[in-house]
Amino acid sequence: MSGFDVELWVFSRANERESIEEKHAGFLAAMSRLESPLGWSGLDLPKAPEFGESSYAAFGVKYPIRGLKFVGTYVDRSVLKDVVDSVRADDFLRFGFKVPSKVLDYHAVLAEYFPEVIEAFRGYRAFCNFDQYLSAYYGGFHASETGFDEHGNLIEKNETYNRLRREGVEVDGRCNIYTLRPAQYWDFELCQRALGYGPDEVVTRLAGKVPKVELLGGGVYVVLNDDPAMSYDDFLSLNERYKEMLGLE
Repeated sequence: MSGFDVELWVFSRANERESIEEKHAGFLAAMSRLESPLGWSGLDLPKAPEFGESSYAAFGVKYPIRGLKFVGTYVDRSVLKDVVDSVRADDFLRFGFKVPSKVLDYHAVLAEYFPEVIEAFRGYRAFCNFDQYLSAYYGGFHASETGFDEHGNLIEKNETYNRLRREGVEVDGRCNIYTLRPAQYWDFELCQRALGYGPDEVVTRLAGKVPKVELLGGGVYVVLNDDPAMSYDDFLSLNERYKEMLGLE
């Protein structure tokens, strides 16, 4: 087996009153204080990206760790007035690597280093995507299967997910928590909007039942599964078990 693809995503609400240059400078300062594996201490720091025709501009960093990839993306502040409370108005980061890995300790990344990056970017939501499990979960098919039927049509058998989309809900967006991941972060505002209660209550409900749950930067950080060989059935199980504890559908 070649292993599993892991992606760490961090989303931050863009603000018209804070320029990209200002936000980028603060992010660089924070990341340059963080050590390996995810931190940028001693690395060549990227300049703030320039925009072309797209409403998004990306930047990257070259890590000395083989297989560790990174891209950061800012949204053009001039388009924010036309986007109402949507993830389309988010700046975001994505880290990518494979597990198991000889050079990256997956347990330590989720327990220690990922939370540091979330704080550095002032994220309001963040999560760990494991392999192709999210697409399978949204579509209602098994991760070992293709996402298309014999006629080439996209499989869409997840009735709850389909209903939320029909109702105009931005699934797993600024106001909704639908999918639970191996690790995730929700700030106070997202907790209140999606759960109806705050980070303290998340800790109360999950303490002693999960590998890690702690208050972080005004929100809550939760690790539900830190197994680098997590199966899709394990992923389904954690969603079923912990959604019930949190009162999610």
